[in-house]
Amino acid sequence: MEQHAGIEALLAEFRKLLPAQSLTAQAIDRHEPFDRIAVKAVEDGYIEFSQRFTQFMELCLRKGS
Repeated sequence: MEQHAGIEALLAEFRKLLPAQSLTAQAIDRHEPFDRIAVKAVEDGYIEFSQRFTQFMELCLRKGS
């Protein structure tokens, strides 16, 4: 649960930086699964965010195992 809160906090901070019309912002607002948000970030050109987000999720999954 704590890991989920960390991901939510990361997304909330990133969302503040996004224009409302971006695919990433819309996916976050719709509470889409994290993998879809990462794909939308790539489509919007936020490659670095997507890479960091993926690394963060992998770390959370490893810690949860």
